[in-house]
Amino acid sequence: MSEENRVQERFYFDLTDGCTAWNDDEGIEAPDLDHALAQAFLALKEMRQTGELDQLGEGWQMIVRDEADVVRQSFVIHVRQTYVTH
Repeated sequence: MSEENRVQERFYFDLTDGCTAWNDDEGIEAPDLDHALAQAFLALKEMRQTGELDQLGEGWQMIVRDEADVVRQSFVIHVRQTYVTH
């Protein structure tokens, strides 16, 4: 099946520091988790470049969930470092 004919899934990207949560109510459509994560990393890169991550500070993580509210991936967001996936 070509990529353009694949069924799209909806993924949501929530941010939390354990006390505060910003839930993604819109999400994005992607053919699979790998594509969704690539979009998430691009968004975080942009947030890093604009200084938005600096405003968050350390201790935040991104939770990636699907339409059924199942957590598919989570990772710690480092303001100036790489990501650690769980």
